[in-house]
Amino acid sequence: MTVVSGTLQTYDRVGNREDLEDVVYNISPKDTPFVSLIGSTLVSSTRHDWQTDTLRAPATNAQVEGDDFAFQTKAPTVRVQNFTQIASDTLIVSQSQEKADKAGRKSELGYQLAKMGAEIKKDVELSLVSNAASSAGTSTTGRVSAGFPAWISSATSTNGLRGATGTSGGFNSGTGLVTAATNGTQRAFTKTLLDTAISTCYNAGGNPTTVMVSPYNKRIFSTFMADANVAQQRTPANGKKQATIVAAADMYLSDFGELAVVPNRVMLNASASRNVLVIDPDYVARGVFRAMGTEKLAKTGDAEKRAVVTEFCLVMKNEQACTAIADTFGLTAST
Repeated sequence: MTVVSGTLQTYDRVGNREDLEDVVYNISPKDTPFVSLIGSTLVSSTRHDWQTDTLRAPATNAQVEGDDFAFQTKAPTVRVQNFTQIASDTLIVSQSQEKADKAGRKSELGYQLAKMGAEIKKDVELSLVSNAASSAGTSTTGRVSAGFPAWISSATSTNGLRGATGTSGGFNSGTGLVTAATNGTQRAFTKTLLDTAISTCYNAGGNPTTVMVSPYNKRIFSTFMADANVAQQRTPANGKKQATIVAAADMYLSDFGELAVVPNRVMLNASASRNVLVIDPDYVARGVFRAMGTEKLAKTGDAEKRAVVTEFCLVMKNEQACTAIADTFGLTAST
């Protein structure tokens, strides 16, 4: 092939219009399964308190006819608390950028605000599933809401729900704070650990319905199908269609009820990934002190300012209803 001399080509022409799609492709996950699972409750102060109680253990109860009664001192209820945490993000957009003809969005302000809302929701999700100790904050440091794994006192290295040398955190009635758990030696997530966790909740009075895991541990859960004590799955092949390889499971029928096993992409975080959360949603809630909203800030120049703010805390209504399998390999077979 020979190009005739003098042919005008796109390579050296000036003024050809660009071809830019009028869309922005973004596949970053926006799902927040933990927040979606638990309910929400309004809180009216930066420190939210609630009470827990327990029944005494059942005992032999056979009294003498006509006998006078003996009175027992009853234990008081237990008062626990958590602190609200402020999550925010800010944005400033020049009037010129807002006015400019843009591809993929009409308004820079609206586009960025939508992104910030999704990002803060994921920040809140990460806070709730993290082993974070509570903090009352000061005039110079932010308050911190204790996360789910920090509340759990039923996971210990003794019952195997925590790795060797790991120690539980939990609420300290002396300080009024929740202490973060101390990490132990990591190990693989196993069916035995899951069975222990579920029975621990059941024995305490909880009825967990959900197991929340990192994506890696969701894959490990699916391998439980190969366990010798699990009923084997067989799917008949349809002669008219290609067969389907069943290599995943989303539900677990335990001795104490059926649980959904839910992967959480926010738990790709290295710290959050090491915990498997066993959840009774009836006893966990997101406390909302300030619902997420956009604040229009005062102008100081030729630009628009916005802030997106929310204030929340985790309300572990009774942490004994839930538990965690701590110190699992949550990202790979060795991390």
